[in-house]
Amino acid sequence: MGSKKTIRGRKEAITPEQAAETVKKVARNIREVSSTARETIKQIHGSGAITELAEAVQEAAVATKDTAKEISNAAKEIRDSHVAEDTARAVEETAKTVGETIQVTKDTARQVPKAAPKTTKTVRKGAVKASKVAKATFYQAMNRLRKGAIKKKIKAKKIKK
Repeated sequence: MGSKKTIRGRKEAITPEQAAETVKKVARNIREVSSTARETIKQIHGSGAITELAEAVQEAAVATKDTAKEISNAAKEIRDSHVAEDTARAVEETAKTVGETIQVTKDTARQVPKAAPKTTKTVRKGAVKASKVAKATFYQAMNRLRKGAIKKKIKAKKIKK
């Protein structure tokens, strides 16, 4: 009785002899790969690559540890020197002062119209009067110039005749 073997989607009958032969091939492949792996390990070990790799990993670990210690020490120095705390306090004080300044400015702006409503009104009236006087003066000057120009034309006409 043979079992069925699937080859690329087709089921084919396989005999016990074929199964035994397939197992032998697999065993030979395992031996060959095992032998190659053993030789490769011997070559790597003999070349000193494993020792060198281990030393490199150790050096990296030591460097990482030293760096972590330095960072920790720097953080402790900053904490102990109160630099961060002093900076935060200065920022808070600055913000408070700015707030007070804004409030004083608002209060002053509100007080000006209350303290000088007559002054504001007077200035406005004065500006209106000055504008009217300037317009009147402008019109008077224009009229005088026109009259002068007309007189000059008349004289010029008389001289031509």
